Order: sequence, then structure tokens, then C-alpha cells
Amino acid sequence: MFLNTHGWTIDQPVGRDSSIRRYFRVFKGNQTAILMETVPDSSPHATPGHSLADFLRIAGWVHGLGLKVPEIYEQDLENGYLLLEDLGDVCFRDALDGGQDAQALYGAAKDVLDHIAAQGCALELPNYYDSHVHRRHRRIVDWFVPLTRRQRNDDGLVDAYKAVWQDIENSLPPCKQGFLHIDFHTQNLMWLPQEQGIKQCGVLDFQGAMIGPQLYDLANLLEDARRDVPQGVKAALLSSLDETEKAWFRILATQFHCRVIGQFLKQAAVDDNPTYLKHVPRLQNYLHSAMDDPLLKPLKQFFDDLDIDFSTPYAFNAADAEQYVRPDAH
Repeated sequence: MFLNTHGWTIDQPVGRDSSIRRYFRVFKGNQTAILMETVPDSSPHATPGHSLADFLRIAGWVHGLGLKVPEIYEQDLENGYLLLEDLGDVCFRDALDGGQDAQALYGAAKDVLDHIAAQGCALELPNYYDSHVHRRHRRIVDWFVPLTRRQRNDDGLVDAYKAVWQDIENSLPPCKQGFLHIDFHTQNLMWLPQEQGIKQCGVLDFQGAMIGPQLYDLANLLEDARRDVPQGVKAALLSSLDETEKAWFRILATQFHCRVIGQFLKQAAVDDNPTYLKHVPRLQNYLHSAMDDPLLKPLKQFFDDLDIDFSTPYAFNAADAEQYVRPDAH
């Protein structure tokens, strides 16, 4: 009905992400657009970070910074529909797979982050440290630890883990705070060579934005859970950071891996979705490497005391979750 009202016809689905949103390419004459379909914000099934109202207001603000985001053509918030500008089919992941220069693409993505950081943020957004995203870095303890040890966690283990992180963070000067995209990786960045300058990097999926430590998005980009970033590219882009910024990059990247490795195991066990288990070895490699950083010595000791060795391949067994994962796991 929404499409018919505005004269559009569905062409084909263009995929979905790990949320309940779906996307379709639609057409009207020679023009194409993207239909976003999701639950309305008023639905009991709506989840944090997926608000249509937030998509609209954040899109307007990011566009006002001179960055490229999809133009909104039509909206029906009551029924969960947005009609968006079609930015094409080539995300940064596909451009990289197709042979585009990695240094140029990752450099363009960092330019977007630097541009946003330089502007400041006038939006009212959730605080990262109060959010579900930050709280869930405990998932490595809730899921990975018991499933690899094949025994249920003792009382207080999560609190001990959180205290280790608090001590590590307190050892540093504060990290600069600012706008966070929260899901800044190559599948949410569109390669638009027909555009000029910074607009060649189109930005999607920003409705979960927050205010928090500015290096979080860079950590997500350069230590992507889904693909390996060439070490030379990563080193070049980190070379502009000062020592405090490099330390916070390591903290935020490692906390990201702690959350995502547990999240992937939970999705496989609870949601019967093993899609992301193929990325667990990469996350283990990130964590194994991170433990060599003197800054994270207390965290390494925490995992050593549990006989957790991230270099050991992990074989997932869904039946283990019911036996070993505590009912209060996040």
C-alpha cells in the first residue's frame, strides 16, 4: 500500500542486516530507490538502536555536515516504512573484494570519522557508557568462558572481569568524547566514485548512534569482526594517533571483541543462527594479539587464571550452552 500510494514497484530484495530490518530495491520508471521495512517505533518488538525517528533526525544532521547519507523520499513511521535514495550495490567490502585500493578506501572512511569529530555533536543521543553496547562486553565471560572451559561460571566472575577493565581505564587520561556511528564497518559504507571528495564514502545504518569515546568507530573499522584489514593499512592510519589515543584504541577494540565473540556464540545457541561462528577464529586472533599489550596485563592475568588460551581453536557445541551458561548471562 505504501509503495502503491507513491507509485513505486518492488524490484528485488537487497538483503538484510542482523536486525529485523529488510531492504528492497524499488522502481518508478527509470528511477530506483530503496525501501526499508521494519517494525514501527511503537512496536513491542522494537529494539534499542533501531528507531526510525532516530534514523530521520540523525540522517538530517549527518547530511548537514556535508557527508553522504541516503536522502529520504517518503516515510510511513506508523507502519515502519522509509523510502530512501539508492546508493547502489557496491559497499566498501565489495569494492575491496573487487580490487580497489585498501589504503584509499580505509583512508576515506577515516576521513569521514575525522570530519565528524572536528564538528562536535549537537544531537541528543544515548551515552555509550550507559548503553546496551557497552554493558555487553561482559559477553565473553557470560558465553565464551563457560563454553570453552565446559563448566559454569562461579558467582562474582563477571564483577571481577568488570573490575579489571575499570582499573585499566582508570590508569589512563580520559578519552575524547563525541559522535559514534556504533556500527562503522565496510558493509555500512558505500563506495561512490561518482561523488567528489569525502562524499565518495556513503554512510548507512547510523540510527544507533551514541555519544562516547571517539575512537570506538575507528576500532570497529580497523579491527573488523568480519574481515582482515591489511596490517600496513592499519598501521598507517593509527600512526596519526598520540600514545593516549593508541591506548584507548586498544581498550575499545578489545572490549568490542569481548562483546562480539560472546554475541556470536549467543546467536548460535539461542537464536539457532550459526552464521557468524566463522568469524570466531578472527576474534580469537585479535584477543590473543591484544594480550601482548602491557596495558592489558591485568586482563591477560584474568584469563590466564581461568586457563583461557585464545590461540586454541574453539569448536562450538550448541548443547553445551544449556549445561554451562548461567541463566543470568547477558
